[in-house]
Amino acid sequence: MQRQSLQRRQFLMSTAAIGALGSHLAFGQQPVSEFAPQYGDGVKRLWKVGLTLAAPTGFCANVYFTANVPANWKAEQEVKVANEQFTRHVAQYKYRDGLYGLKQMLVFMPQVPARHTAMAHVTYEVERKTVQTPQNKKALKVTPNLPRDVRFFVGISPLIENRNALLLKKANEITSQAENDWERVELLYDWVRENITYQNGSRKGALATLRAGFGEKEDLTSLFIAFCRNLKIPARTVWVPDHNYAEFFLQSPDGQGFWFPCELSGRRSFGEMSDNRPMLLRGDNFKVPEKQEPQRYVAEHLKIKGGSKPQVRFIREFVQS
Repeated sequence: MQRQSLQRRQFLMSTAAIGALGSHLAFGQQPVSEFAPQYGDGVKRLWKVGLTLAAPTGFCANVYFTANVPANWKAEQEVKVANEQFTRHVAQYKYRDGLYGLKQMLVFMPQVPARHTAMAHVTYEVERKTVQTPQNKKALKVTPNLPRDVRFFVGISPLIENRNALLLKKANEITSQAENDWERVELLYDWVRENITYQNGSRKGALATLRAGFGEKEDLTSLFIAFCRNLKIPARTVWVPDHNYAEFFLQSPDGQGFWFPCELSGRRSFGEMSDNRPMLLRGDNFKVPEKQEPQRYVAEHLKIKGGSKPQVRFIREFVQS
C-alpha cells in the first residue's frame, strides 16, 4: 500500500529542491562565448533511486537511508521528479544539499513490522545534453585567478595525489612541447590513453597506476586528474551509472571559466561528450555526516538501530519510459 498523501505533499517540495541547484541558468540556454563548450540535443531518460526493505522474521526499528540523486547542472542536465512510490512505513522524506553539487535523498522509517516490506522509490526524468568543443580553444588559459568553488579541484582527493614530485616531473615532461594550455591538457590526456593499459582489477590510485603502467577505469581517470592538478589545472571526476570520466577547467581571456569533459577509458573523446547517462556526481572528495573519511563517491547509506536483520535491496536503475 502506497502513501498517496505523502506522495502529493512531497512532490512539490522535491521538485523545488532539485530545481534550486541549477535555477541560475535556464536549461537549454546556449552559451554565446566562442570559448565555451557548445551543447547539442538533449536525451531524456528515467533513473530510479531508492530502497526496498523486507522484514521477514521480525520488526526493524529506526531505519535511516540516504542515497545521492542527480541534480541540475546549468545547461547540461535538467532533472525533474517523474514519480514517487512510498509505502506507509515512510514517515519522513527530504533532500539534503552538499558542497559541489552533491544532492541526497534522506528517508526515515520508524518501524517496519515483521512480514512487511517497505519501499521508498523515486524516479527522476533526466535530460542530458551532448557537449562539443569550443570554437576557440587556443586562447583558453590556466590562470591562478580561480573562482573559489573551482580552487577546490586543484587539491588532494582520495587516491589522487596533487603534490607529488614524480607526478609533477612526468606531467612537465609530457607537456614540454605544448604551444598553448588546451594542448597541454590534451598531451596529458593522450599520454595516459597511450601509455597506461586499461585492466580490470582493484583501484590503486594515481601514483600507483603511473608506477605500474596499468589500471582500471577509475585509475586512468585519477591519473589524468592528478597530472592536471600537479600543474595547477583544476580537474575532477564525473560519475555516471557504472562509469566515470574526467573534466578539466580553463578560462577565456576575459576571465570566464568553463569545464570540459574527456573520456579516458572509452573511445577517444577530448573536450566533448556524447554519453547521455545521468551525471550523478561531479567531484572526488565529498564529506557527508554519515562517514568520517572523505569519500571519492557517495554511495547509499543504511542504518537500522533496532530489531531483526532485514533483507535489503538498493534501487539504482534505468526505467523504460
